Amino acid sequence: MNKKQKNQQFVLTTMFVAIILLQSIVPFLGYVPLGAVVVGASAVILPATVALSAVLLGVRSGFIVAFFWAFYSWIRALLHPGTFGSVLFSNPLVAFVPRLLVGLMIGYLAKRFFSGRNKPTLFLFCMGGLSAFINTAMVILLTFLSLSFLPLSGYGIPKENLLFWLISVLAFNFIFEFFVNGFLVAAIGSVLQKHLPKF
Repeated sequence: MNKKQKNQQFVLTTMFVAIILLQSIVPFLGYVPLGAVVVGASAVILPATVALSAVLLGVRSGFIVAFFWAFYSWIRALLHPGTFGSVLFSNPLVAFVPRLLVGLMIGYLAKRFFSGRNKPTLFLFCMGGLSAFINTAMVILLTFLSLSFLPLSGYGIPKENLLFWLISVLAFNFIFEFFVNGFLVAAIGSVLQKHLPKF
């Protein structure tokens, strides 16, 4: 990669970081409310932003964008205690590992199968859906492991059948998130990859 490509990648990565921070900070930019379709449902679309950066710019950029998403989630959880979300994401493992894995795995798969080439729309859709799956599955697994060794009283979290309870709470939106993130990555990625340089 020459100097010009490195500069282009740096600028584009910075733009994706700015987008992920805006989505995290500004209400409704980071998730799509689906209350009109299913009561209480909302699809978190931040995985799509990470997946797009990883697919279009590579593993390193995907990791960097994911890191800023994770870091903001962690800091927000520490500064706003007392909610179920703050209990989950105040744990650095839960805040960082799922997000970083999204950037790393999606970037690796894109490079492994379509390095330097345009990615088919179906592949982009699968990468968007996979990003939602990785995030949700790892949050559930790491939360279960963490809460198994931490006191649960005071947060309304049951001690019995903890894993089933976490799956029922956190995985409710997963079907919606899979399709929404898949659609966004396929739609936006199909356009962007025609105009962005190949890294």
